[in-house]
Amino acid sequence: MAEQIKDGTGSGTLVGVDAQNRLETFTVTESGDLDASNRGDAYNINTGIISLTNAVDTPVLYIKNNEDRSLIVTGIVIGVFNSTNGSSTADMYATFVRNPTAGTINESAPADVAINSNRNYSSSQTLTADAYVGATDDTMTNGDDHIIVRLSAGSRSLIGITEVLGQGATLGVKIKPPTSNTAMSCYVAAVCYLHKKD
Repeated sequence: MAEQIKDGTGSGTLVGVDAQNRLETFTVTESGDLDASNRGDAYNINTGIISLTNAVDTPVLYIKNNEDRSLIVTGIVIGVFNSTNGSSTADMYATFVRNPTAGTINESAPADVAINSNRNYSSSQTLTADAYVGATDDTMTNGDDHIIVRLSAGSRSLIGITEVLGQGATLGVKIKPPTSNTAMSCYVAAVCYLHKKD
């Protein structure tokens, strides 16, 4: 007698087989990001709008993962407004820094980011992380430059990445305003989620 594959939940249904001896199945595939959002494990970390008042490369976002699961960063969003007195031909860019550990952005009365929000509107879970916003004259040291992104005035950029921050790992973002800048508003957001527990 042929073997039969039965439903283990007790409904009594059997697995179907087509004319080519293939099991008849139906699968729904969703991304890790969507799965995490459904579980209440996905977050938006945003500096809010800040003003940079010189042309110095400035740390604007610092994140340290304090969870016991990896924090997966899938995108960095950068918004840059027009610069006052900044050169329209000067280079402007953002640098993502791998594992910065020191500097005034995270050591000297650090300022919490404006937004640290769960992307599942029905979830009350919060992310256990240090998430700080920087300002003109802040510093961020001891990390390695990891990604450089060209920016332009009046732009919004979504940089798709897949960065894994294990427990204790850090990510920093710096912005270099154009030469002669005296006032430029900007913001940086990290789109991220916690990896599912094993």
